[in-house]
Amino acid sequence: MIPYSINKKLVERKCKLSEGNQLFKDRNAAMYPPDLNLNKMVDEIDKAIAFLPYCAKPKDDYECPVSDSINGRKNQKCLKLDGYKCKVPCTLGNMVDVLIKHGFTKDRVFIIDKDSNLFPWLIKKREEGYKYFFPGVGCYYGVGYALDYVVEKLGYQGCVVFLDDYIPGDKKTGVCRSISDYMSMEKSDKGKKTKINVKSVQLVDKLLTDNKQSNNFDDVSYDKSSQYKNSENKLTCEP
Repeated sequence: MIPYSINKKLVERKCKLSEGNQLFKDRNAAMYPPDLNLNKMVDEIDKAIAFLPYCAKPKDDYECPVSDSINGRKNQKCLKLDGYKCKVPCTLGNMVDVLIKHGFTKDRVFIIDKDSNLFPWLIKKREEGYKYFFPGVGCYYGVGYALDYVVEKLGYQGCVVFLDDYIPGDKKTGVCRSISDYMSMEKSDKGKKTKINVKSVQLVDKLLTDNKQSNNFDDVSYDKSSQYKNSENKLTCEP
C-alpha cells in the first residue's frame, strides 16, 4: 500500500499543482485536466454537476439532522437540497449554499454515500449531456483513483477540491490516510471528522460570481441565513 505522503504527492503531480495556479493550490483545489479552459467551463456551468462526500457533514461537536442511528451521516440527504433551512454548522452545507446560489438544482448535486452509487449517477448524468464537475470534492485517496475513471473513461473535466482535517493534523479521525482507511469509510460511517475548507468554498463562489480568476477571495458575501465564520478548529453559523 502506498503511504499517505507519497500518494498525496502523486495526486498533486498528476494535477500539476506545483506548476498550476497558486490561488488554487492555496485553497485546496485544482483544475483537472490541468489545461482545462476555466472560463469556458464557467460559461457552460449549466452543463456542470457537483459531488460532495458525506464525511464533510458535522460530527460530535454538532450532529447532522438527517443522520440516523444505523448509518450515521452515510446517506445522500441534505436538508438544503430539499429546500429546507439548516442552521447546523456544516461545511458540506456551506458548499451547497454556494451551488444553489448559482443555479444548481438537487438533480445536479450528489452527496456521496459510497462510490458504487456515485459512479452510476455520473454515467447517467454524462448521458444527459453534463460534462463538467464543479466541484468534485474528496480526500487524496478518493481523488487519486477516481480521476482516471471520471475524466479518462467518462469524459468529465472540472474542479477538484480536497478535503481537510476538521482538526489540523488529526491522523486518527482526519482524512483517510490509507486505502484500508478509505475502504472502511465506504462500508460504514467510521466517524471521520473532515471539512471542506472555507477558502475552497470562497473559491468556487468567486469563480462563479466573477467568471474569472481573481487575487481577492475575501470579499465573498453569503445569504445571512447561512453565513459562517472561520475559527481555529471549527465553523460557527450566524443567524
